[in-house]
Amino acid sequence: MLILASRILAIAFLVTAFAHPFIPPKNASGTANFDRAGIYIDNSFSMLAGSEGNNLLEQAKQEALNLANTYPADTKFALVTNDLSLQNQRLLDRSMLINRISALEATPVRPQLSQVMRVLSTRLKSENSSGATPVYLFSDFQKNIADIQQIKTDTLMSLNVDLLKAKQVNNLLVDSAWFAVPGRIKGTAETLYARVKNNGDQELTDVPMRYIENDSLRAVTSFDLKPNQKKTVSLKFTARSAGIKNARVELTDYPVTYDNTLYLGFRVTERINALVIHGNSESEKYLSALLKTDSLVHYQEAGWQQVRTGDFSKQQIIFLTQLPELSSGLTASLAQFIRQGGTVVFFPAKNGDLESYNQFITEMQGNPYSATADTTSMHIAKLDVTNPLFQDVFSGPNPDGDLPEVKIHFPSQTVQSKALPILTLANGNLLLSESQPGKGKFFLFTLPSTSENRQFFTHALFVPLIYKMVLNSVQGSPLYYTIGRNKVIDLPFPGNGNSQGEMKLLGVGNSFDWLPTIQPLPGNRFQMKTGAVTKAGNYKLTSGNGALPLAFNYNRKESEPVCYDASQLTEQLQHAGFKQVQLFTTSDAKISDQFNVIHSGRQLWRFFLIMAIGALLAEVLIIRFWK
Repeated sequence: MLILASRILAIAFLVTAFAHPFIPPKNASGTANFDRAGIYIDNSFSMLAGSEGNNLLEQAKQEALNLANTYPADTKFALVTNDLSLQNQRLLDRSMLINRISALEATPVRPQLSQVMRVLSTRLKSENSSGATPVYLFSDFQKNIADIQQIKTDTLMSLNVDLLKAKQVNNLLVDSAWFAVPGRIKGTAETLYARVKNNGDQELTDVPMRYIENDSLRAVTSFDLKPNQKKTVSLKFTARSAGIKNARVELTDYPVTYDNTLYLGFRVTERINALVIHGNSESEKYLSALLKTDSLVHYQEAGWQQVRTGDFSKQQIIFLTQLPELSSGLTASLAQFIRQGGTVVFFPAKNGDLESYNQFITEMQGNPYSATADTTSMHIAKLDVTNPLFQDVFSGPNPDGDLPEVKIHFPSQTVQSKALPILTLANGNLLLSESQPGKGKFFLFTLPSTSENRQFFTHALFVPLIYKMVLNSVQGSPLYYTIGRNKVIDLPFPGNGNSQGEMKLLGVGNSFDWLPTIQPLPGNRFQMKTGAVTKAGNYKLTSGNGALPLAFNYNRKESEPVCYDASQLTEQLQHAGFKQVQLFTTSDAKISDQFNVIHSGRQLWRFFLIMAIGALLAEVLIIRFWK
């Protein structure tokens, strides 16, 4: 009877094993649709974390390939990657899917997760189908990208999420860079500031950083950085020559390398164009004595009735001194000049037309003059040492020594809070203020440049004050733009006028060659779309004989290693309304096997085959040892 029972059980277990029994998957739907599936592979730069050759992107690709091989050959797949490529718009068969996944590389593009889900939903609904379609997401789920609450829930999707995490998340990066002053001038000492960040948990010591300009090493420094710390590092050099500079700041760090280099593009100016518009020849003698013989300044002067407003676009700074009045045409030209990035310095005339003065001053967001001049002698009592005009002028935060005396000035009506006080007299009246309408600067003096105020114009304070105004008047374009963020940029036309020929954007050191779409703007400027630029580096925009240096960098948003953990991600997805969700992380078992369990349920044929072998073994033991 025991032998018979063993044989019956062996046959029963064997038959059951060949019947492929299984436990249905959790939340299984009787109308599930398995003839198609959606796959999203996050191929952003953050997926390059991990060891070389085994980073998160490579893991995601391998698991997606294993998953594809578990499906029948006639299954159709919707593949979505970060570039939302149109070549994957139609459904792919298994062989095409494998080819596309194998060729996948990292990209700087990082769409929001809600956008990815909309694209997946649209592509899976492109053909008639019934039942819930499985969708597989492979990503590290950075919090600044995974906007789960914005996802519109699709009830025809069963969501399977692979949360990938790198074992090594240390990353050192160059976050941003800027110069101490706006413009670059030949022969001047420059200080470039670069902000670095350590996103790891290890302290870094004596890390080298290099500044390279036109492929020549110009400055080197080193720094120490504690875990999760930011630091601003300075690089000092001299602008030796004028012209276009294709530069970069770089350091060495592995395995995440895309944020090790920050590209910069700028132009060094040969000389600064300064124009003095005066009411009489005496009124400009102080400015002439200071600037006319300076090799860095191209000095020009013109009487207020002979000035050519069409030449304003060639100037960096314009001084107005003792003009009897400001005509409407001159006012309009000066206002346009300032708004487009120019600098204007205004000295009133003792008997000037205050009405025309104040109309212009008010338009430039300054404080207008009162009707009566104050002839009380008084000293300058206060100056704003934090203003860039006084940078490196005084040895300490509180300058000592006698400040100059003023004999006559026009008290100003304090009606503009946007005007910044720079010099203030003992009675509280402003002597010099600064406003910034548009992209330029407007400096307003309340004292006329007459012999009564000779002490001010011959004082040691006057020289650095005017000279810094001139140096800071050189306005450059932004040092760099961010790929994906700066999709439309505002630029001046290359050369001396509007487009003189076909405009091209060329890569420096690579084969990039693109004819951009531009939109002309007033004031010799235009807007350009940058969508074709997908690789960080230096570029040159050309038109005729003119050229503009440009630099593009990858978005440092990718470098923030703040990702959802498993519990947070599950909670967020459930809160967003997803009912059929399976979340898992990398383990020793193959993820494709886990997917197979989720897809088809837990297969039991191996268990019943083992039981059949056990029953046959029991029969042998009974026959041999039963007494």
